[in-house]
Amino acid sequence: MKMISRLIALGTFLVLAGCGTWTAESYLHETISGDSFNACLAREYQERATSEAYVDCNWVDTAAIVAKGRAAAAGETVLPWDPSTRGVLASDLPELQDARAKLLAALDNGGRTGPNACQCAKAQRYYDGWVEQASDNDLGVNGSFFGGEGGPVQPERVAAEKAAFYEALTACEGAAIVGGPWTIYFGFNKSNLTAEAQAVIQEISKMDASAFAVTGHTDTSGSNAYNNALGNRRASAVAGALSSNGKGTCSVASDGETNLAVATGDGVREPLNRRAVVTTCP
Repeated sequence: MKMISRLIALGTFLVLAGCGTWTAESYLHETISGDSFNACLAREYQERATSEAYVDCNWVDTAAIVAKGRAAAAGETVLPWDPSTRGVLASDLPELQDARAKLLAALDNGGRTGPNACQCAKAQRYYDGWVEQASDNDLGVNGSFFGGEGGPVQPERVAAEKAAFYEALTACEGAAIVGGPWTIYFGFNKSNLTAEAQAVIQEISKMDASAFAVTGHTDTSGSNAYNNALGNRRASAVAGALSSNGKGTCSVASDGETNLAVATGDGVREPLNRRAVVTTCP
């Protein structure tokens, strides 16, 4: 079944590449103006897609990148790829997921609207490039259709995308907005603070405000009562960390599985919904 899927993917690639022209080409030649995060992200994806189409001749990946670029240009919220859905080897997942968590924390805490928005867009572009290069393993566990030396097809490209991502992320992380809101993420069914969460709290603690409001949230897996309690534990964990940094709270509450960041049905484990949101007190 896996081989059939790979052959279908190869066939699709050959058909698209042989067309000469394709609807994606109109996007590749569009003029995208503006310095907002979405405008910058649309241009970053445009540049990436152009390279995929005309340098690597990979029209399958071009189609996916163009779709993200068009969505960004239309003002939609476009998230970095989830590596667990992109055919990445299990051994590569932890590092990629950790990097994605850091990027999302930066984006959700001022990266999309702060002064470094275009650097944040660049970080997302290179993160997706890193995932894309690592997911070349979806053409075979050894990195090719018919075997090979193992690992990604071109490990030097994985390393280059990874280095470019971290360089852009460093600039992006300096974009926190005074006054928030700030978002802190949690693991599934967890209320402990990760290293990334602690870093966000450290940044919040640098603000002039002396007290903050904290609201805990969950995804939709579990009962309403359980999720309300879990949201409270998350909010309390953040409030406790703020207190340790000399900051008070005017409100510590739980929204449970209401007010989702990403709309889902019931029983869905959505990482972006597992969070606490911190704002300055009115």
